Order: sequence, then structure tokens, then C-alpha cells
Amino acid sequence: MFGKERVRNNIALFIITFVSGLYFFKYSTIYLGHSLLLTLIYLLIFIVIIFYIDKYGNSHFKYLNQKHFLIFSIILALISIYWITFIPRYGGVGRLPGIEDWLDSFFSGRFPYHYKIAPSGFPFLFIISAPFYFLKNAGYLEAAGLIFYLGSVVYLSRTIKENLLRIIILIISPVFYFSFVVRDELFFNMMIIIVQILFAQRYFDPGKYSYKFEIFGLLFGLLLSTRSVVGMVYAVYLTHLFKQNLPRGYLFIFLVLLAFYLTLVPFYLWDQISFMLYGPFAIQQKVAALPIGIVAVILVIAIYSGWIASNLQEVFFASGVVLFLAVLISMILKLFAAGFMQAVVNDVFDLSYFIFCIPFLLLSIGEYNNQTEFSFLKILKAG
Repeated sequence: MFGKERVRNNIALFIITFVSGLYFFKYSTIYLGHSLLLTLIYLLIFIVIIFYIDKYGNSHFKYLNQKHFLIFSIILALISIYWITFIPRYGGVGRLPGIEDWLDSFFSGRFPYHYKIAPSGFPFLFIISAPFYFLKNAGYLEAAGLIFYLGSVVYLSRTIKENLLRIIILIISPVFYFSFVVRDELFFNMMIIIVQILFAQRYFDPGKYSYKFEIFGLLFGLLLSTRSVVGMVYAVYLTHLFKQNLPRGYLFIFLVLLAFYLTLVPFYLWDQISFMLYGPFAIQQKVAALPIGIVAVILVIAIYSGWIASNLQEVFFASGVVLFLAVLISMILKLFAAGFMQAVVNDVFDLSYFIFCIPFLLLSIGEYNNQTEFSFLKILKAG
């Protein structure tokens, strides 16, 4: 799957390898020393494992079937639940405390967006987190994200090699362990968007008018009310979904934005000043620090990618690349301002935002017909 003719798979693998290498370098610098040498050794092992599976996956593991992958996924899910239950959170990442503080304030009748922690999520992210909060451990969001991912792998994978690669690459990447160690819900956030897209692919026909049109429109709007980067994924997917019927697409987008708006209005009316100073728009803009012109260019790329995408794998690939570009540009701006070590190792830039692209890219890796590849990737291959 990673021969020279598989441009899409190779780009996805390169990005995942790059992000994994950054993570390994950062935390080996902090905890181990000899970070450059260890990172090079890790990347070598990482690549050898992947290309071994690519070469021998369907032959050396031919005894495996979907039942085995399902059983392994259940075991991995149970291990993740055990981890969250009995192994304490470690590190200074404040997203889990931010969720708990937001919900503490909300259920106590206090305005939840304030200066103490200033979480960056939109309101519906915290509403989704509430059941885990009432279980006294919002960290179960990470286990839920992994369960959603494993379920998506089993659902989407058609060959032994696809199953193996999509699971093994995640397991050997530091990104996987980072989310559990620090209780970072970003992977979960992206997985609920992916699951929503899979449901839409299965149960929603954009060419037919029914009650599902309103239901899915409102559902997409509610999940847009988690983080602004979801809008980049929607730019790809909804363009792909409605490119044969743009008027219905515009109506669907109106429903999405209406539901999103309705989740924000109560908090704006509750405390306008605090919402503007410490609400999600202010915090996300501060963290990303992306000029509006760059955001516009990325959105144009997302829309164009959705227009030329021919299937769901390409939608996932385009979404992953768009998210990666947005985070990469933000990191580069921080590198120029603070230098590599300060930005990457000393947290001037939050490396965890690269998690956004990982599940999309992993699920985009698979067998495919070269004739269906993106037009601009065909040009790249021909060059």
C-alpha cells in the first residue's frame, strides 16, 4: 500500500510519522536525554514495522479475520478503561481540568467561561462530556475516543493489511499514549465527527428530502459546537456530499449554522463581557494565532478538496491534510517567534493540536484504485 504509485497513502504516512517523531523528540528531551539519537532510532523502528506489515500483512497474518480484530479491539478497549480508572492523570495539560471546571461552574449556576482556566471548547463539547463527569471521571472521554476509532477500523477495513496498519500505526505512535497519560480529549473530539460522518454516509441521502435532512443538519450543528476546527472538516465533507445538489447543500449548511448559533446564544446572553473575553472564540483565536487570510486560504483548499474527492477515503485524507496544514502553519509562526526548542519542547506551541489530523489520516490509508486518486495527486505522481 506504500509503493511509489500510492501517493495518498505515502503522504498520510509521512504526516503521521512526522507528528510521531515530533512527539517522541519532545518527550525524550524532557525525560530521557539523547533525544535526537533516540528519535532517529524510534523512527527507523516505526518505518520498519509499517513496511513489514505492508509487505507481509496479507500472507504472514492470513489466519486473521474480522472476528479476531473485533476481539482484539474489545481487549484494547477494556485495557483503556482500566487505564483511565486506575492510573492517575499525569502532566500539566489542562483540558481535563478545564472540562471539569466548566461543568462544575455550569451545574452550580455560575458562568462557566471565566479567566481561571478559560477552556477553548464550544458549549456542546461540555454537554457531551457531562455523562462522564457524572461518573466522576471525565477522562473516560479518551477511552470512548479509542472505542469509536477501533469500531471505525473494523467497520471500514476490507483486508487484513488495512486492519493491521490502522491499528498498529496508532499503537506504536506516541500520540496514542499522550492522550491517555494527560487525559486529552482532542482524539475523542475528532472521532465523534468521524462517527457522525459514517452515520451520514449510511443513513442520509442528500438527494432525498425527509425528516433525516433536518435531524442530520441539527446534529452536524451541535457537533460543530465542540471546536472551530470541525468547520474545516465540514468544508471538505459537506462540499463532497452536496456537490451534485448545491441548493440543498446551502439549506443544510443553514441548519448547521442555526444549531451552532443556538448553542452559543444562551451563554452570550448570560454574560456578554465574559463570553467575549474568555469564551471559545477568544481562546481559540489566541491559541491558533492564525491570520484570517491564512484561514481563508485553508478553507478554500478544504472546499476544493471536497469537490474533487471521489469517495470517503479521500474525504478523510483531505480532512487530515487540511487539519495538519492549519496546525503546521500555526507551529511555524511560533517557531519564528520563539525558536524550535521553546516552541516544541517548552510548550510555547501546543503540540497536542496535531492530534486533530491523526484519526482522519489513519482511516484514509488503505487499498484503492489508482484511477480514483485526487487529480492534483495524479499530477504530483506524474511529475
